Amino acid sequence: SSIPSEMPSSIPSEMPSSIPSEQPTSQPSEQPSAQPSCTPSMAPTNPETTFLFYPDWAGTGEGCRNDGGEPAYMTANPSTYLSTSLTACCQSYFGWIFDSCVGNLPGICSRALFYPDWEGANQGCIDDGNEPEYMRDNAMGLLFVHLAECCAQHYSWNSLVCLNAPATLNSNLYYPDWEGDDTCKNGGGQPEFMNNAPELWMHSTLAACCDENY
Repeated sequence: SSIPSEMPSSIPSEMPSSIPSEQPTSQPSEQPSAQPSCTPSMAPTNPETTFLFYPDWAGTGEGCRNDGGEPAYMTANPSTYLSTSLTACCQSYFGWIFDSCVGNLPGICSRALFYPDWEGANQGCIDDGNEPEYMRDNAMGLLFVHLAECCAQHYSWNSLVCLNAPATLNSNLYYPDWEGDDTCKNGGGQPEFMNNAPELWMHSTLAACCDENY
């Protein structure tokens, strides 16, 4: 056998082995994706990181966020300033630029939070943004990112019904019912792709929906 050399066998090249391409491998899309850029986790949500939506007056001044960065005075008065859905926050504070506001979601996964429907049918959790004020004041344990978490916490006795409960996200907005009555309606039931991009498909008034689609 031979004794290994204590010195490297060659001197590393000062130049990279290949020249980087001057052109990207693909062209970027001309249109931004309607989906938020992050992917929701299936893991249980830490209640301490379940944030409500607040009007971002100190930032761009053009939308609502749920990144936990709201000012202390909003945290101290959640029933006044905070909302469990993007739609509710935009309607309350940015009604004049509503369509822009509901699309202002860089890196935000959740558009609405689930809560136990104790004052309604009381069969499960819903996410229509119309929760009582006391729930916003006590978000931990009453508001949830995932339907399954809300059902497990408050409707374990009725979990099958709760988990199959239809989501009511954006139920207050109007959408074109092309697969049904071929007219504009609200109250929920819109396709998932409309919920994913309400700024493109849904409207705050019946007249706006009809003007755009019929």
